[in-house]
Amino acid sequence: MSFRLEVLSRTRFDAHLAQLAGSRLTRTAAATYLQSDVALEEATYQLALAGIRATRCSDVPAPTGGFRPSVALDLAPLAGVLQVVDVVEVRPISLSDATAALMRRRPVWFGSARRAHATCRRLLHEEDAVLGWRRIVWCSVASLRIARASVRLRPVVFDRAAVASEHVRWTYVSENAIERWAFS
Repeated sequence: MSFRLEVLSRTRFDAHLAQLAGSRLTRTAAATYLQSDVALEEATYQLALAGIRATRCSDVPAPTGGFRPSVALDLAPLAGVLQVVDVVEVRPISLSDATAALMRRRPVWFGSARRAHATCRRLLHEEDAVLGWRRIVWCSVASLRIARASVRLRPVVFDRAAVASEHVRWTYVSENAIERWAFS
């Protein structure tokens, strides 16, 4: 199912997106789109709670023949004037995987164990959640040069399978990183 998203009032979009099992967000200069396998009523309900109007649409913009893929290493938004198709695949990370990663032993120089324990506590008390994301930016070579000024991009030149095999990065719902990417 595909939806065109329109912001009415932003309220914790990432938290409501975590309630949708697996989603694919596509952003162009004109609009942001969501594709999800969740039932129509559940998807529109969660988006309405997030302050987003979801209008059902038949298709989502796809990259054209002259566009090349680049793997994005962060969720910094791109300038709206660029002709790009920016795709972020999102899936919730299970509580067991998230807490196991947080509670893994770390060297002293790697960071504070207290911070990891506090984050784990927020996850266990359902005050926060973890979303996994993978971002592919499709653009022309000229747009890629401009986009690399604001987003860390790794162009895919030879290995086209790298797009599908890119590993999933994590973000916390409380950071609202996906909301900033989608609606900035």
